[in-house]
Amino acid sequence: MYHLKLNYMKTKMSVTGICIALAVMLNTPFKVTAQSSPTTPKIEVKEVNAQKALTIKVSVPTNTIGQKMGELYGKLFGHLGENSLQPAGAPFAVYYSFDPNGNTEFEVGVPVSTETKGTDEIKYKEYPAMKVISTLYVGPYEKMGPVYEALKKYAADNKLETQPATWEVYLTDPMKETDTSKYQTLIYYVIK
Repeated sequence: MYHLKLNYMKTKMSVTGICIALAVMLNTPFKVTAQSSPTTPKIEVKEVNAQKALTIKVSVPTNTIGQKMGELYGKLFGHLGENSLQPAGAPFAVYYSFDPNGNTEFEVGVPVSTETKGTDEIKYKEYPAMKVISTLYVGPYEKMGPVYEALKKYAADNKLETQPATWEVYLTDPMKETDTSKYQTLIYYVIK
């Protein structure tokens, strides 16, 4: 199982372009076996199980996303610790809108195994099972742009209609791995 410290993601994440999104984790332990690169990502269509999570949704100036994500994950993991809860998977983010020169609306989350209470800011949410176009990206967050373009091209080439929101699951704990070229991120587009 993916174990996380409460201070996970408090480090500043450098995220640019349309490369930020949300992904959900399976309710079972997850092992990464595939590798991907920005130029030749392995893309597949797969089913993702329903996921329970605690989330926070915000709209912020795009140039402040990384700093805000660190703050929000700190709140989520703090809430888990205060309530003696363990994450049931890797943290994720969903991006609903993106404007490089304006604001970006996104939601950060941490999977949980059972329904649990949140707060005024922290919401319990259940994501349904879904069919997705997926790839594993290995590398720094700010260089995901070409992977998103490859996913869009795959959808167009295969006549797959996707929802506008994108998903990312952050498989690497930056408190344990400082080499950003080794960061592993699952990226999903949900198929309509």
